Amino acid sequence: MQPDLATFQRRFVAAIDAPATGPLAVYRNTVIHGAVEALRSNFPVVEQIVGEEMFAGIAAEFSTSFPPRSPVLALHGEQFAEWLAEQAWIGDLLYLPDVARVERLHVECLMAADADALAGEPTGVPGLQLRLHPAVRFGWLRTPGMSIWLAHQRPMPSVIEPDWKSEGALFARPSPFVMHTPRIGAAAHRILSGIRLGERVEQSLSAAARLYPNEDTDAVYASLINLGAFAAPSYERS
Repeated sequence: MQPDLATFQRRFVAAIDAPATGPLAVYRNTVIHGAVEALRSNFPVVEQIVGEEMFAGIAAEFSTSFPPRSPVLALHGEQFAEWLAEQAWIGDLLYLPDVARVERLHVECLMAADADALAGEPTGVPGLQLRLHPAVRFGWLRTPGMSIWLAHQRPMPSVIEPDWKSEGALFARPSPFVMHTPRIGAAAHRILSGIRLGERVEQSLSAAARLYPNEDTDAVYASLINLGAFAAPSYERS
């Protein structure tokens, strides 16, 4: 039986590597079709930018190289932004990978766990350490990808002309049915990055103030609390 099993395994691997035919082709095409539709749902602004027909081709090519690794297709496309950035044709759409990164942050925020958000700034807590809310997602972009994404969330203006500069993106979901999607500046990004790395609050605020003296760090920190970026400390949940 063992030799037969080994033979079967070799033939199975060879069949996977070879062009699909017969029932296997139907199965593979069904998988790719499902993956394409998942990408269409997960990256609607990318599709709006490149058009339905081009997106279908892009999504099929990507999904062939990176097939879904989980039955949860709502999370398909983890490598999509980086894959886009490597395509030869991306030179005319340099902002597109950042738009895809923003859409990935949005999907991950939607799918993340619920939790209580910090309500009000804690006082009288020396050496305070906070945790990011589990649904918070943020990133720093080299292009105005967040501005472009936000412009597509409302009725389309005739022309989208964002300032061509780096910017931050934040997705915060302090409660199951409330999501905040602001652009953020460099100070906010530094504070969030520090908290994620385990810095105490005063360390993160001090570093942000030193690096970005033109921003009101205390006001930025207060706005992040109001957006629900931080999880409620354990003593607040009791």
